[in-house]
Amino acid sequence: MVAGLRVPWLAVVALGAAAVAGLWQRWGAAVVAGLMALGVVGGLFLGARQQAMANTPLPPGEVTVLVEALTDASGRPDRDRVLVRVLGIEGAAGPVTWDGPAGRLRGDVAGWTRASRWWVETTMHRAADPVIRSPARDPVVWHGRLAGARSAPGQVGWVAGQAARVRSLIIDRLRPDSDRGRALLAGFLLGDVSHLRPWEEEAMRRAGLSHFVAVSGSNVALFLGALFLVAGPLGWSSVRRAILGLAGLAFFVLLIGPDPSVVRAATMAALVLIARPFGLRPDIWRVIGVGVGLLLLVSPELAFSLGFQLSVAATAGVVVGAGWFRSLRPRWLATSLGAACGAQLAVAPILLLAIGQLSLWSPVANVAAAPLVVAATGLGGAGVVVGLDWLVEAGALLARAVLGIADLSSALPQIGWMAALLFAGCGLVAVSRRLRPAAVLAASLLACSLTAFAGPLTLAGSPARPAFVALDVGQGDALLLLGRQGETVLVDGGSDGARVRAGLARFGVGAVDLLVLSHAHDDHYGGLGDVIGSIPVGQLWYAPFPGQPDGYTSLVERAGQVTRVAIPSLGLHRIGSIRLEVLGPVRRYESLNDQSIVIRATLGGGTVLLTGDIETVSQADLDPPRVDVLKVPHQGAATSDEEWLVRTGASVAVVSVGPNRFGHPSEELLAALERAGMEVRRTDREGDVVVGLRP
Repeated sequence: MVAGLRVPWLAVVALGAAAVAGLWQRWGAAVVAGLMALGVVGGLFLGARQQAMANTPLPPGEVTVLVEALTDASGRPDRDRVLVRVLGIEGAAGPVTWDGPAGRLRGDVAGWTRASRWWVETTMHRAADPVIRSPARDPVVWHGRLAGARSAPGQVGWVAGQAARVRSLIIDRLRPDSDRGRALLAGFLLGDVSHLRPWEEEAMRRAGLSHFVAVSGSNVALFLGALFLVAGPLGWSSVRRAILGLAGLAFFVLLIGPDPSVVRAATMAALVLIARPFGLRPDIWRVIGVGVGLLLLVSPELAFSLGFQLSVAATAGVVVGAGWFRSLRPRWLATSLGAACGAQLAVAPILLLAIGQLSLWSPVANVAAAPLVVAATGLGGAGVVVGLDWLVEAGALLARAVLGIADLSSALPQIGWMAALLFAGCGLVAVSRRLRPAAVLAASLLACSLTAFAGPLTLAGSPARPAFVALDVGQGDALLLLGRQGETVLVDGGSDGARVRAGLARFGVGAVDLLVLSHAHDDHYGGLGDVIGSIPVGQLWYAPFPGQPDGYTSLVERAGQVTRVAIPSLGLHRIGSIRLEVLGPVRRYESLNDQSIVIRATLGGGTVLLTGDIETVSQADLDPPRVDVLKVPHQGAATSDEEWLVRTGASVAVVSVGPNRFGHPSEELLAALERAGMEVRRTDREGDVVVGLRP
């Protein structure tokens, strides 16, 4: 299927090979070649559909569309988004069916649940960079703000409606917004992480514990066990129990949602249930092979789902690793440690390719957290079913302990490709010398903890102050000024709250003395909603602009409840040892980019020019100040006066940029800076950029 997107002629070759093998009566080879042909053809159709969806014309102006929610929405002020797909549109002659693209809606979406359907009024704006994101599977190509909504009753099937009601009942009894432990409990039971703060999700991911909130095999086993426990006194035959189990699995998938890990676990369980009445006892490898093969034939887009890839790899790793440490006692510890190590090794290549890093101490964190997760899930589930809140609270207490493990483990080293190869090498050398498995693990962990080859995405640790840091937050800005006396100034916060929180954690920043919102573009302020209120902020500066986005206004209003908010005056300001000279904006501009706050910062032995996204108009009103470090405006776009940038005389030019479709940065502009003798450094190529400013 992957080859089908790139090498379409491979289908012809595979079909030819299947025909030749059939003529020679080599049926095994014929089946393999035929399956390969099916996969390539599936990839072709999938690629064509994705391309068609990405290029779907969007109606202009405000429209009324019928949408189906693909995710739950908590409705909290800082998480008022929901992923939807379009099913119909209101035309001049009435509603018309429309298989439209997926998109994101913002607004009052409290109470929206997965699979619920709504008629909404919105304006559909095309996303700058369409992405494929599970569970939508189709590209998310538009975004809009909710102007009005009404429920579309009768659109959801009876069974799906009952599943939605049960899910709402569970959420009501959990009350996940009231406590971080209850929020994580919703993840254990339903896979719903919308109530977790982004940095808590990030801590779970960095600790290698995210799979606990991706409902999979263990949850299916608990659900079927409870179902059969209730049905057991009825003395049903194996056939009836299988039918009951299959019906229960279908309801379970509707309850949790068709996430890749849920579908994979339910399919494998269904195969076992179907086989039992016929006296078959398929081994785990046949179940994995047949289940995964069937899912890919029915839904080829799963091949491109990171969640599905990780789920399958982790399942195989658990099966292999469970027997690795048989000599250890107690037995449960040996099995848990082996399963955790096996799963980590199996998913390591996928994580390194997709993310660039993985947690070194994940097996240890998993062994510590697994019993707590099982107990929390059992207590929380029982409390929800029987309506006893004290049981739910007991489960939430254990869930808080899991978050504590995640917080501790997420601060430990993350490893990249170099450390992963060293880890594997240490293991192979130890095995060749017939050392005990426990010694292999200990030696590998120690070697990797002490090595300096942790890769570019490892915890950086706080650099020697004073320093200027451009955090790698993708397409956008998040800039740190670190003073020699511990002062910290953060200018902007990208568009992804989890990434800016992770960046601050990498450099040990637990409080910000001054937070600057340079201007009201999402790639500069969008991630700061997860900073304000989560760590202390001494004061906030912002730049007003007529007609600025609602999200920007609400962010400033929220900040005013927890810190001092001000529009900075032109001239000199001080934050401890950091000297800030506000140079602009000097007047009101038509362009929001030109309205950016411009600051010349002096700290240690150097100067830094923080330019926001100013363009040629604003630059023409400012004399270019002489500085040592230049933050290139607007991700290096060709919207700046090259001569103005060169006249700053900077020796280092920093471009904060990520993957984009705008052509940023401009090669001509970078070439001009390099000709002027500047060292150009980019976050998309080296991750966090750190420039020391010691005297």
